[in-house]
Amino acid sequence: MDQSQPHFTTVGQLINTNPLRFSDTTTCMEVAIALLSSRLSGGPVLDKAGTYLGFVSEFDLLKALDHSLDLKMITAQQIMAKEAHLIHNDTTIKDAIRIMKDKNLLNLCVEENGVVTKTYTRHDLLRGFLGADLGLDEE
Repeated sequence: MDQSQPHFTTVGQLINTNPLRFSDTTTCMEVAIALLSSRLSGGPVLDKAGTYLGFVSEFDLLKALDHSLDLKMITAQQIMAKEAHLIHNDTTIKDAIRIMKDKNLLNLCVEENGVVTKTYTRHDLLRGFLGADLGLDEE
């Protein structure tokens, strides 16, 4: 099979494996427990309407711990990365891979109509690219 072209064209065709969502008031200890329990590296921080506020990751938690902050006393909003790297369902898999590589990201959030609908991991993109070669089917 031709591995130079992705099996699926856009991220909207893929199944996402990162269901994590945090609110601005979620404590960092709750974030840490969710990340450790799920074995995922981070998740978006959203307001009540589902609008993207930022992204909180294991690295953000490690930085907080390195600064001797009590994870029970601080919130996701206080340590999250605020820069938005959002994609849409019609973003090509190749473009999503480029964004992840260029920005050193482990996850990308999909925004549709101002609301974050899902989060893709690098694993999701790799599976979508190689799906046919691995006998994996998405949607």
